[in-house]
Amino acid sequence: MHIIYCIDNKLGGVTSLNFNLAVNCTDKQTRQTVLHILCKEWDMAVADLDYPVDENIYFNYSATDNYYHSLKRLYKLIPGEEGVLVVNYEMEMAMLDHYPVKQTVYQLVHDNYNLKLAKKYGHVVDVFICHNSFIYAELKSHFTKRQDEIHFLPHGVQIPGFYRQRGDMKGPLQLLFLGRMSEEKGIYDLPVINGHLIERGIEVEWTCIGDGPELEKLRQNWQNSKNVKYYQPSTNQEVLELCAGADLFVLPTKFEGTPVALLESMSVGLVPVISDLEGGIRDIVTDDTGFRIPIGSIKAFADAIENMDKDRGLLETLSLNCRKRVIENYDVKTTALTYHGLFNSYKEFYKRKVLKKIPVGARLDQRFIPSFATKFVRTIFQKDK
Repeated sequence: MHIIYCIDNKLGGVTSLNFNLAVNCTDKQTRQTVLHILCKEWDMAVADLDYPVDENIYFNYSATDNYYHSLKRLYKLIPGEEGVLVVNYEMEMAMLDHYPVKQTVYQLVHDNYNLKLAKKYGHVVDVFICHNSFIYAELKSHFTKRQDEIHFLPHGVQIPGFYRQRGDMKGPLQLLFLGRMSEEKGIYDLPVINGHLIERGIEVEWTCIGDGPELEKLRQNWQNSKNVKYYQPSTNQEVLELCAGADLFVLPTKFEGTPVALLESMSVGLVPVISDLEGGIRDIVTDDTGFRIPIGSIKAFADAIENMDKDRGLLETLSLNCRKRVIENYDVKTTALTYHGLFNSYKEFYKRKVLKKIPVGARLDQRFIPSFATKFVRTIFQKDK
């Protein structure tokens, strides 16, 4: 069997999820290829992560290119053989709507963005996989005649041998943010939460792990604070070691599916204080493991942190519960087996597709226009702006 993963070349939970799936393939007869897709104009932190698989292919394009020609270039990288094609984002799904492939197509439906893609391009998908109960229910409700093709498979993370151990638990609470440095992750709420804690006389220290387009802006917003440190570790081992030195995982995010960072931090015993979003967060975080906070409620975030500061015994209990939950339900060695078991059934799920060839791009994206002409015109307009 040959598995091809299509993945945008950028940092984030989707990249981590696909990486964990590829790394934890136990069938030595399975060939794996990762097709990394990168748009030159994306304002996001690039992953540039070579997966330990049989082949890594890097496909780069520009927003000034004729999009139809970019889809054709992408299609030429897909081998003409049976197997598994795992898709995550819009470009590869648009490509599949214009060019038929021999692979069985598995869409990983992570969140509401991917749910919209499923509804738009579901005709080119053979199997839908979602890892939280909310998206699963939404898919079941929408594709009423395709119930057997929709699967709820929680994903997992590596369980480290070490975990949070804070001794007598004296001193400031150690708070940790782990994620992409972008507004949708709620990063600008962090200094505001910190301000509320200072007003209440609660001493905390922050560790912020991650990279992204708005890291420097966050630094500027938080420049007068001496209790925050920033890290961009090069390995996941380093990330987890930093996590294990903290007490609480604070994520005031505005948009999520099932955050990999949530599972990783809980795997070393961090108690989550996280936005109460529909999706995997509600599957994972319950009263005996952490706090789900109304979106944007700064006071409620500060209240939960204050609660943990005053009741260190409860913090210890929740911490142990967090690690136990991840070990029992989200160990990637177990969850990946379920995914690969479903991949192994690719021949049973394959069906011929009726392509709709939904229009893509803008006015200059036309099949009959040479890509160099589209690029030339767009470049001229960009220079004039």
